[in-house]
Formats: sequence, C-alpha cells, structure tokens
Amino acid sequence: MRYFEFLSNRPRQVVFFCLANVLLVASVNAKDEWLSRSQRILNALDGHAKPAWLEGNPYQSEANRQAMEMMQNSNAMQSISASSIPLDKTVIPHPGKPLKVVFVSFSLGDTALKGIFEEASGQDDALLVFRGPKPGQKLPGLFADLKRIMKDIAPVPNIVIDPTRFQKWAVSSVPAMVVEADDMALLQVKGVSSVSWLNDKLKAGGNGDLGRLGDVYDIAEIDLLEEIKRRMAAIDWRQKQQQAIARFWDQQKFEVLPVALEDRERVIDMTVTAPRNLTAPNGQLIVRAGQTVNPLDKMPFGLCLVVFDATETAQVQWVHQLSCLDKKARVMYLATSVSSHDGWANLRALETSLNSSVYLLTPDVRSRFQLQHVPSLVEQKGNRLVVRERKLPTSAGERS
Repeated sequence: MRYFEFLSNRPRQVVFFCLANVLLVASVNAKDEWLSRSQRILNALDGHAKPAWLEGNPYQSEANRQAMEMMQNSNAMQSISASSIPLDKTVIPHPGKPLKVVFVSFSLGDTALKGIFEEASGQDDALLVFRGPKPGQKLPGLFADLKRIMKDIAPVPNIVIDPTRFQKWAVSSVPAMVVEADDMALLQVKGVSSVSWLNDKLKAGGNGDLGRLGDVYDIAEIDLLEEIKRRMAAIDWRQKQQQAIARFWDQQKFEVLPVALEDRERVIDMTVTAPRNLTAPNGQLIVRAGQTVNPLDKMPFGLCLVVFDATETAQVQWVHQLSCLDKKARVMYLATSVSSHDGWANLRALETSLNSSVYLLTPDVRSRFQLQHVPSLVEQKGNRLVVRERKLPTSAGERS
C-alpha cells in the first residue's frame, strides 16, 4: 500500500510495524490492485474489436477458456490427455537434439496410421503431429478414434495436437516429415512417413528439403489454431467485459456487520510476542524469540480506519461529516457492503464524493481489528488502538 511511503529505513521499526499490520496491508493492497486493474481493463478494451494478443500465441489461458466447449474433457493443447487415452508421457529430446516430426492425418486411413504408430512406438525422438479434430468433431471423439487405432500398441508413441507446427513448416498435405533442431529444419520431405527410412537418410548425411517423394493427401482435420482465432474474433469483448463486471457484484460476498445500537469504545492492544528470533539479512538480531513488542511504541499507526455500510444513507452521511482525532492520519474507508445493482457505478460515485478510494472489508481485517458493528472508527490513542462504534438515529432506515 501507499502508506508505506512514510516508513524510514530503520529495520527494527519497520519489522515491528509489519508484525502488527501485515493482515491489513495484504488485504487492502489486494483490493486496491483489484479495483485499479479492473478500471484499466475497462479503459483498454473500450473501442477495440478484439484484444491485441489475438494475433499471437493462441494457447493463452483466455483462448483455452473460450475454446473449452470444443475440447471438453481435454486438459492440454500440447498433449493428448492420459485420462482419455492411455498414452505415455511425451518425451521431448534435450534442446539441440534433433526431433523427428511426422505430420499425419486420418485422411491416410486407419491401416496406414496404425503402421506409423507401430513404427514410432518406443522412439522418444519421434513426434507424431495432428492439426486438430475432424470438422464437427470434439476432441474426446478424436481421442476415441486414436485409442481404437492404437489398441495393443505399447509403448504408445508420442502424439500431440499442434497446428502451429503445420503453419511453421508450411505443411498443407500429409504425410510429411521435418527433422527439427534448434528451431531449424535440418531435413524436410513430403510423401514419406517412415521413421526408419528417415533414420537411414540421416545416417547417410541427408539434409535440406528433399521435396516430394511419394503420394500425399489432403488433411482431413481442421486447423485448431485458426478455429480458435475465428472464435475469438467472433466474441463481443465489450459484452463479455460487462457480463464479467456484472457477475463480480452478483457473486461478491460482503463482510456484513450489524448496526451499532449504542455508542461504544473498545481498546485493542497491539502487543505481539515473537515466536522465534527475527534477524536482518546481514544477520543482525532484530527481535529475540519470546520478546514482547508493541509496534505503536516504535512507530505510529498513521491510519484512521472508517468502517461503514455503503448501502445505508445515514452511514454514508456520517462518513462525510466525521473527523479523526489525529488530523495527520491517513483516512482509509472500508465498506462492509455496496449495492450490487450498478455496483461499479455506485463505488465510483462514492469514491468521487469522498475524494478517496473505498475498499471492501475483508475477513482478516475484520478479525485483526475486532470489528463488531457499523459505523465505527479505528484510530490510535497512546500506544493502543481504539475502536469507536457510533449509534446513528436513522442508521436502520433509508438505504442508499
């Protein structure tokens, strides 16, 4: 949080302060970042048809999420799920070691595919690559087809779905093979799918593009990468953004506190006992195990916490009129509840009227400062913190 700016470089004092306030700092900081990040997303997406990353790597988490309807029961894009097919873990050679990539498709026929699978079985440096599922086919259906063909083949060969490799090496028909090393193609050939033939060719010093040496066939599967891009381009991002914002407030769980029925003050002792020795990076002992410390003896709290229900008109009015004892303390507003209807607009309006950020009260902050009723004020008095609860004449009446 920004209130750390007033901390000095004295390690002992800083540690004392942090021991007592770590829960408040972590929780409020998270909310601060959450609000700022949400506003940045709103501003960044406004007026844009689609996000810039759409032209980049399609395996971003958001792209995967949007494509989940097409790949239900699949846990990865780069390898076939072991829960669907009993595949061994794909072994990728050490960087720099050649990888023999065989581009395949169901257009080759089940018999030819089974022969390729059998030959690649047990060869860790051979990778069989599909471009995606067939048109209209879900990935579980593709897995079922592969499982059927690979029955009785052990160990299972390395198989991945990787449309990026098809694009990278401009593979538009199958079979085709590329020997990859250090992100380069040592050898390329079309119309051949035999790994044994490829091994012999490499031993003989073959390299470069050997061209087409046999029959080739159209690829039966869709380009999964292009399908994901198409789906991403069809998304109304502004609508998704608004829906996500609306869902946040619908699902938000507030730390609701009962209304104060009387004026009351409670004192909180911030004294803590170190469970073990606490040392600085240079080995200097800062706090000895068992030592009792009150951080307020070393450094002022510096905050005036205002806890209120933002849906109660009377409490919002009280917040505008209150005055903290320490005029130099930074006022921090903690709302126990915000109207879920147009929540973001209500929150922005409240922050504008207060000319300050408003944070949502979290369970750890509620517990740390022993908050029981609203509205209440938490501020320092001597070397203690005082919680002042206030009864408002109309606090149980009109809601904002």
